[in-house]
Amino acid sequence: MFLAMTDARAVLIKLADRLHNMTTLDALPSTKQQRFAKETLEIFAPLANRLGISTWKEQLENQCFKHLNPDQHNELSSKLMDSFDEAMITSAVEKLEQALNDGSVSYHVLSGRHKSLYSIYCKMLKKKLNMDEVHDIHGLRLIVENEEDCYKALQVVHQLWCEVPGRYKDYIEKPKCNGYQSLHTVVIGEGMAPLEVQIRTKEMHLQAEYGFAAHWRYKENDCKHSSFVLQMVEWARWVVTWQCETMSRDQSSVGHTESIQPPCKFPAHSEDCPFSCKPDCGTDGPVFIIMIENDKMSVQEFAANSTVKDLLERAGRGSSRWTPYGFPLKEELRPRLNHEPVSDPNCRLRMGDVIELTPAIPHKSLTEYREEIQRMYDRGVSSLPAAANTVVGLRS
Repeated sequence: MFLAMTDARAVLIKLADRLHNMTTLDALPSTKQQRFAKETLEIFAPLANRLGISTWKEQLENQCFKHLNPDQHNELSSKLMDSFDEAMITSAVEKLEQALNDGSVSYHVLSGRHKSLYSIYCKMLKKKLNMDEVHDIHGLRLIVENEEDCYKALQVVHQLWCEVPGRYKDYIEKPKCNGYQSLHTVVIGEGMAPLEVQIRTKEMHLQAEYGFAAHWRYKENDCKHSSFVLQMVEWARWVVTWQCETMSRDQSSVGHTESIQPPCKFPAHSEDCPFSCKPDCGTDGPVFIIMIENDKMSVQEFAANSTVKDLLERAGRGSSRWTPYGFPLKEELRPRLNHEPVSDPNCRLRMGDVIELTPAIPHKSLTEYREEIQRMYDRGVSSLPAAANTVVGLRS
């Protein structure tokens, strides 16, 4: 249990162990492979992503994709191999290398790369594209000495190739929430093929590949991002603990079963609980919560100081009626925050909160029940004359 592990490195160990287990799934029966892969995709891959460890995230996702959708995985993998134009990538690398040397821009690494298989699959599903329509599959990655060289290299790239309008992103000026920094641009390479170019420093590359693990030392307090790292580690502990405690949960209470009752309700802990983890970090980073709807779990990211109302608005709750608290809520929905009914929609979300969006009447909406009752009533009314005639006949 992560809550029993006070060293932040325990989070990495758990993720590494899961990654190793995913590479040995072929030895298990198919049903266990599916269950294990689904669990990994829902819990551990998002965990690696939130911690900024893209290398592990991609490996976990690709392994899950292989076991959950083997046919699509094999088909997409084959197409990716066929579409990879090694000669085009090699030529682009050589051209950029020469242009950087001519412009006196020093660099450490210049290499070709391609988008991960699962990322391609998700983009195709989300935007309803064929693989031929995904334009950022192949690209170049350039690692330079410092931030100033990043922008110098970007200028060289745009002088060498034609920039695709609207595809430039400066994550150095505005880093992602997990700390990711890099310059992204898409240009038209040889053969009119789109080519994504990523430019970053050595430190940015280390951050992108290994996340906050790149900053962890023997003590968490040594980290220059200590407050945010502590938030991430605490969130990771909450998530994995929740996952472990809900392997056999019932419908009514997250983290509980009828036969085995934990000493205290997750995510809260009693003062004498040996697994308690008291938050001691600031609120400078985003908030990650667990949302459960229709028995499906998802990890949601919100800006600092977000509220339950913000969550419900994002969840797309319709305008069927307005609650007395001033936010839209469908009649059949009953939100619960850490096992308790929501009494104030303006309460702030905290790291590791569990939000359950459960129907007040399970399985069917109130509209369906009303329609069913109406049909029963109509059938009853229509049968009354026949029943009356039968009674009269019996009496006569």
